[in-house]
Amino acid sequence: MIYDEPIVRTLGDVALNIEFGDETSVVLNFRILTLDHAIRQHPPKGLIETNPQVRSLGLVYNPLITTRDALSDHVRALLKGLGAVRSLPSRRVIIPAWYDDPWSRECAEAFGVPHNMDYIASFNHISVPEVIAQHTGSDYWVTGVGFVPGAFMSYAMDPRLKFGAPLYRTPRTWTHARLLNFGGNTSTIYPIRTPGGGQLFGRTPLNIFEPAQKNRAFKDGPVLARAGDRHRYVAITPDEYYAIRAKVEAGTYDYEIEEGVFDVAAYLDWLKTVEAGHV
Repeated sequence: MIYDEPIVRTLGDVALNIEFGDETSVVLNFRILTLDHAIRQHPPKGLIETNPQVRSLGLVYNPLITTRDALSDHVRALLKGLGAVRSLPSRRVIIPAWYDDPWSRECAEAFGVPHNMDYIASFNHISVPEVIAQHTGSDYWVTGVGFVPGAFMSYAMDPRLKFGAPLYRTPRTWTHARLLNFGGNTSTIYPIRTPGGGQLFGRTPLNIFEPAQKNRAFKDGPVLARAGDRHRYVAITPDEYYAIRAKVEAGTYDYEIEEGVFDVAAYLDWLKTVEAGHV
């Protein structure tokens, strides 16, 4: 459910959380990012940072400069003037991936579970090639960044692609970096070697988190993903994977990132045609 009015909640003694609903929704996230951009354009005194996520916007503030009530009043005033979401700044990022890769198989074998790609196919009653076709068949909207350095959450923008897989019952103690995975219908990438419970089904040669910031794609920070990005996955061969990886490690790979503005209004109109069964 998307709330008629966002709910302002206290997060400890230095943060607020503005909740827009209790569901996972790209459409709901549009409203969150619209408020986030409004706050960035009209920052209240004492604001330290904002943290947009799938259904809420976190605000961290300096309690020596402002108060919870002052910040809450500022946010409510901005909300009144927002109106309908028409467009949002949005980058389109192309992410090459080796699907059904050996590292995903290694993880499954190490932790005594079925090969994750086979499990995803079986769980969704489709074949492995269909898993790949579906995952590469839609842009994925990044709703927020978090969990471990560089990690993000994203969801298919085509509502007809309703597939995914549940998390492991017992999480792994390690996962190779840069592995694609599902947790429910959330699609993401492990940016570093880390514990995790997502179902693994591919690996990208791209760095998702680059502390050294060698590549110009990381000139503004070590994290590739941003809330409001649209990720498009492209299947590549093993040879292509190793060729791209060599360039990434040398800092010379040209990340395919297209800056732009996303037409939210047109997308919402398209969703209506899909829901009506006309597409």
